[in-house]
Amino acid sequence: MTFKKILFVCMGNSCSSPMAEVIMQNLMVKTSLYWEVDSAGLRTWNTGRRPNKRCLQILREHGLRSDHFCRQFSVNDFLYFDYVVAMDEAVFKELLLWAADNRAGKHCQVLLLSSFGKNGLPAFIDSLSPTHKLKSFRSAYYQIKECCKQLILSQKVDIVKYELPSTDDDELYYPGKDNAPQDSAKANHVTETSQNNSGIYLLNTDVRSSGGLMSSSTDPSNSKTSMPSCSQGVQRKLCHKCGQKFLAAL
Repeated sequence: MTFKKILFVCMGNSCSSPMAEVIMQNLMVKTSLYWEVDSAGLRTWNTGRRPNKRCLQILREHGLRSDHFCRQFSVNDFLYFDYVVAMDEAVFKELLLWAADNRAGKHCQVLLLSSFGKNGLPAFIDSLSPTHKLKSFRSAYYQIKECCKQLILSQKVDIVKYELPSTDDDELYYPGKDNAPQDSAKANHVTETSQNNSGIYLLNTDVRSSGGLMSSSTDPSNSKTSMPSCSQGVQRKLCHKCGQKFLAAL
């Protein structure tokens, strides 16, 4: 699988591009692609600041968060990233001129995110600014997410789906069964986590919230309590058609 580096760019790196960065990162985890994703702005308006509060609020509504600090786009970004993705046409045109002046076309591709609509048709993405209402940010979230899905599909990559173990397997580790842990503290821990995660034995992070991937906090080597191997799930490579359906459901 080819590793890609993608940079989303808007004017101030405060609203649309950091939102696209987080959305794409989340899709990367759920599809097991692991591309590098970042965002930047053409202007210095917000350099060093956190993204706009409405952007962060919309991300929280969907269980996401951003650790990004706004930064300005530089010529070196043309050399480092494989794709520089503009959030609107004004940014797209400026990036094309900048790339031509610096002869950066050989190193990366400048793309327009809204060109990745369903069925190969252009999509519409609401332009965002700090003065826009929360409704515009909420609409833009779904528009950006759909275009990011189509961008992934356009790369014709293999999408891997992580499937959780069946409930029958999980019951093997319920307290009260013949093979339940004998230690009372350990049994109580299993009871608590089983109830919180619908019978799936987990320590700190719900596998479902991270697309079926284990974080460092759920690594058996980092925990005093061992984890049954069944909780790790099974990975399955999807065909292109199945990958389309899987992405559409995310």
